[in-house]
Amino acid sequence: MKQLLTMLGASCLLASSCSTLKPTTSSNKKSSPNVILIMADDLGYGDVGFNGNKIIETPNLDALSQKGVTFTNFYAGGPVCSPTRGTCLTGRHYARYGIFHANAGHLPKEELTIVDILKDNGYTTGHFGKWHLGTIVKGVSSKGQKRKPTLNFNPPWEQGYDDAFVTESAVSTWNPTEHKERYHLNEYYHNGVLETENLQGDDSRIIMDRVLPFVDKAKKDKKPFLSVIWFHAPHDPAMAGPEYKKKYAQYSEGEQNYYGCVTALDDQVGRLVDHLKKNGQLDNTIIFFCSDNGPEGRKITSKFPGQTGGLRGRKRSLYCGGVGVPAFVVWPGVAKAGERTGYISSTLDYLPTLVNGLKLKLKLAEGETRPLDGISLISMLKGTSTERPSPLPFMFTQKGAVIYKGLKFLTADGEIKEVYDLRKDRFETTNIYNQHPKEVEKMNTYLKAWDASCHRSQQGGDYIGDFKPVDPWKGLILK
Repeated sequence: MKQLLTMLGASCLLASSCSTLKPTTSSNKKSSPNVILIMADDLGYGDVGFNGNKIIETPNLDALSQKGVTFTNFYAGGPVCSPTRGTCLTGRHYARYGIFHANAGHLPKEELTIVDILKDNGYTTGHFGKWHLGTIVKGVSSKGQKRKPTLNFNPPWEQGYDDAFVTESAVSTWNPTEHKERYHLNEYYHNGVLETENLQGDDSRIIMDRVLPFVDKAKKDKKPFLSVIWFHAPHDPAMAGPEYKKKYAQYSEGEQNYYGCVTALDDQVGRLVDHLKKNGQLDNTIIFFCSDNGPEGRKITSKFPGQTGGLRGRKRSLYCGGVGVPAFVVWPGVAKAGERTGYISSTLDYLPTLVNGLKLKLKLAEGETRPLDGISLISMLKGTSTERPSPLPFMFTQKGAVIYKGLKFLTADGEIKEVYDLRKDRFETTNIYNQHPKEVEKMNTYLKAWDASCHRSQQGGDYIGDFKPVDPWKGLILK
């Protein structure tokens, strides 16, 4: 059984790179709130009404965001799918456990996740939709043998979840079983059993049809629940049903499908909210919403019409259009309704925020450590912190970036070459590298120390016992 840990404090700037988990015996004596983590797939920062989109109808997300705090500087842990998803569950950068790209590596069982922590604190846990943190059938993968499906076998039902209805990777967002290219060896499995019923029509509805019974069972069993809902929409192939395409009839076929499947996702979020309200659970439920990265495509096209809201870059880029995503949190009694914040925040912050905010009871195995790259956002939500106290690091394809005190630093050829002031230059148009020599030197030193810490973690240095990395180290190239 995995041991439970909690964070030590604010992240170190130049030493071990971040905070560390330590044991605690305190616990929340009040009625435990439910936790829902919702994620869209390849949804751009500018694809929702609450961030200014005037075309795509997202009334339910817009209304839900008004019940909590909307983030205007929220970042996915990485610029592609699988890496970000691991950060949501662990509070740690994906380089620490070898998920360097989409469809690569898997989440090691040695990792401590929010699923483990909440389950050990009396929660029932469920995962619905996309998994993407390993294969779900031994020896089989939708990506073929290059995915190393046996080595990377890691279904959610072996990661602490009580209930899981998932596909390994992306499927069509309309009639998923009929899109043979995406659905080949990528079927839906429910707790390890192939699912063949109720798989026609809108994929977001198909997913929500499994979420609501899980919610009802938790209520019947009088247990708080964690529900991780990772929609496939609007990942390619983004497809919408006739009634949703009709809403956008004046646009191209590709735009109709993209806009329509986002609105279909929004309808299912509204369905979830209505269900929680009817059951008397909404006022005792924490809801996080975000996307896993920026929109697909090197530029906006009729096939890939996702909007970044003007942010530079798109999916696979460390510029803000690749990692800056729409996000909000609804937390009754903690997050003030209707607020918007520019506080630098990330999917890395989910675990430490929940651990801190829920005062979860934790324990630690002697000799284990868990460096965290995320921080608790509770002080920000309560209005006692106005600026992230530690750097927010990024790493992808041997390139790095870090955001600290409003400045964003990006590496090229082994050292920082670009600096942008996100407070004045949100769209990263003007490189002010020459204006900040001291800050550049400091962040180069930080990135080297953080890279070394990640390397140690990826080699199993945080775990007890023998651990062999699945993939070779693919960290930063630093001089």
